[in-house]
Amino acid sequence: MSISVMSDHKPTMSRLSLWWQHLAYHHKWAESLLYLMFFSGLLLWDTITTSWQIERWTLLFHMLVGVTLFSIVVGAFWAAHRRLIQSSKKPFLRQTGTAIEWLLIACSLSGFYLFFYGTPGNTLGVIIQNVHFYSSWLLAPLVFRHAMRWSVINVKKYLIR
Repeated sequence: MSISVMSDHKPTMSRLSLWWQHLAYHHKWAESLLYLMFFSGLLLWDTITTSWQIERWTLLFHMLVGVTLFSIVVGAFWAAHRRLIQSSKKPFLRQTGTAIEWLLIACSLSGFYLFFYGTPGNTLGVIIQNVHFYSSWLLAPLVFRHAMRWSVINVKKYLIR
């Protein structure tokens, strides 16, 4: 007769799984990069006049950070945080999270188009540039409102004394 030995050993999560779970709740780098990209893009706006020397370095910074750091950091945070959009019991966070997701997709895809093709002056280039511009104007304040309680820009600290 054979005896089965049952182990009380619980499976442990791998280091990667723990890091991924940790990443879903730690947004400071992703949020900071989003604001940095928004403000560097704002300096490139035609309404704000800056010298060409500042504009060219700002454009280079905006493009390189957008293609590298922003894509990696925000992409990883978004992928880890995505399950929270579906499982949250708070309708406001689910709705704003979904809106942020779509705006982030529109802004990122249009940004990649602009990085590789620029704005050649044709109708498609103007439309893509406007999608990038206006989606960022919606994205930055929506991210701030979505994460207001935990935001890197802690407004409560300055309002409540």
